[in-house]
Amino acid sequence: MLQEMRKYTRSWISSLFLGALAISFGLWGIGDIFRGGVDTSAFSVGSTEVPIQAFDRDFHNQMRNIGTVLPPEAQKMLGDKVLNRMTVLTALDVLSDDLGLTASDARVRSVIQSTPQFNGALGSFDHDVFLGAIIRAGFTEPEFISYVRRDTAREQLVRAVQDGFIMPPDYARAIYSFVNETRAVQYVVLGPSAAGAIAPPSDAELQAYVKAHADQFSTPEYRSVDLVSIGVDDIAPTIAVSDKDIATEIATHRSEYVTDEKREIEQISFKSEDEAKAAKTAIDGGKSFDAIATEQKLQPADYKLGDLAKADLSINPAGADAAFALPAGGTSAPVKGPFGWVLMHVVKITPGSTKSHDEVKLSLQRKLAWGKIQDMANAYSDAIDNGESMADAARKAGLHFTRIAAIDANGLAPDGSKAMPALTPDVLGEIQKAEIGDEGDPFPTPDQHVYAFKVAGVTPPKLKAFDLVKADALKKWTDDKRVALLRAKAAELTARANKDHALTAVAAAAGAPVQSSPALTRDTDKDLFKAKLVTAIFAAPGGATVSEAGADGSYIIARVTGIAHPPPKPGDLQFIQGLREVSGAIAGDLTLLLAKDVQMRKGFKVNQKLIDSTINGNSGAGQ
Repeated sequence: MLQEMRKYTRSWISSLFLGALAISFGLWGIGDIFRGGVDTSAFSVGSTEVPIQAFDRDFHNQMRNIGTVLPPEAQKMLGDKVLNRMTVLTALDVLSDDLGLTASDARVRSVIQSTPQFNGALGSFDHDVFLGAIIRAGFTEPEFISYVRRDTAREQLVRAVQDGFIMPPDYARAIYSFVNETRAVQYVVLGPSAAGAIAPPSDAELQAYVKAHADQFSTPEYRSVDLVSIGVDDIAPTIAVSDKDIATEIATHRSEYVTDEKREIEQISFKSEDEAKAAKTAIDGGKSFDAIATEQKLQPADYKLGDLAKADLSINPAGADAAFALPAGGTSAPVKGPFGWVLMHVVKITPGSTKSHDEVKLSLQRKLAWGKIQDMANAYSDAIDNGESMADAARKAGLHFTRIAAIDANGLAPDGSKAMPALTPDVLGEIQKAEIGDEGDPFPTPDQHVYAFKVAGVTPPKLKAFDLVKADALKKWTDDKRVALLRAKAAELTARANKDHALTAVAAAAGAPVQSSPALTRDTDKDLFKAKLVTAIFAAPGGATVSEAGADGSYIIARVTGIAHPPPKPGDLQFIQGLREVSGAIAGDLTLLLAKDVQMRKGFKVNQKLIDSTINGNSGAGQ
């Protein structure tokens, strides 16, 4: 919840347009469902109603930003997140209006003109680029200006709540000590042999075991299915793409095909050119760049800029030119930057890359193929609506029709072969959930296929003959019996250790030595000390003994012998960063609580039926 709030309260303008400018090849657009006198609001906070078109726009943009088709469950989760975000922001807008907060025309103009996605070829704000971007995102110019004005006014409220909030240092130190707590244990390994000899069961006892675990000894459920499908790989090779089309695709979506060269760059600023020259002379004489930084009393974060593309240094074009002209390990001559004289140092170079002509061609063909599937899916749905059978509708629409005689949950036929190789777990899951005779609508999958199916019949699971499963059942029965006996013995010995406050008697009874662990942390999960055992160790008081199943059928009996809570060291960067992050999260949560309070006081309603219909109508919006 805390992290979500931090996302909600950030300005949304850049995130809205980061991925929304790609060509949309949506499989289905939302239909005209707003006719007559029905309620067309998505939700309301007090007297403020938010129309379903606004939710549709935000959800559609998020689907396009993701860049892939989501299965129905993931679409519903995304829709819930979009709705939650919108309801929180609307509540904060209502409170901002009540407080009289607003934004001037000059401030709104500045926010819009400083948004990088609205820059033209010259790197400055371009009104035509701006209009094209907001139209593709579903806004008119007045609507977008109104959105920015509300966003800017809301930021004043959010800053008033969040800025400068720091949790009490004692609380932070307590959290730090808890998170970084370490423990030591003494332990005894109770091996499978400690369960003792296990007498075999009678046939009657084994048959009862088989019936009690029928799901392990039965044939799977098989379903007969009529399946319609099509995928981009079926269509892409048939689509003609010219060299001009490829050039346009590269120009429009350069980031998909071109990876810019990056350099790990360090930069030290000096007050004068003479100081910069003296430092460069010292470096040429063998002194390291880090040594110069130390002399300047700089921390690593002050001069290590990280991996950057040349465009990332646009604030200092001369420095960018100098840095990208250097070899790895090289240091530039003094460069006049916007804030003084600097030396640039290149630690390493990561070359850029460009996809080949054929790779771009295939990518474009697949994009266009996914768009063409829209027409095919619509044609199929129209034929079904006109009373055509699935086979005839598929043939008319150019889709593949397959009749699968029997398929289980893993996609296997009764003989163990793949019933249909292309089916993914998502599709198999939908088939297993479907009712017999229901003719489902076409739906997309993440691997860029579209499927529609009808379950014609079901063959229920059937218990296999006892003679066929007897050997397997005997092994499983014996394993289960051994685990039960070992668990009981571990519990008995654990109780004894807690009574004796020692493992001596436990070790003697188990015929195993007492061993000592290394220092354990809360996230230890390796070797003998798996996560479940470590969780039990950290939940126990000092001196207590716990036991949990270990690897290879063993049990670990562990006694807590030491607990340490290391305090943060003075100036510990990890502690300071954690303090800031937790403080920011708490401040975000306060803002979320403020929004929820507005909803409770003003009244809050959601038109869930219309929301769900809109989410389902956007099922192809990820392309």
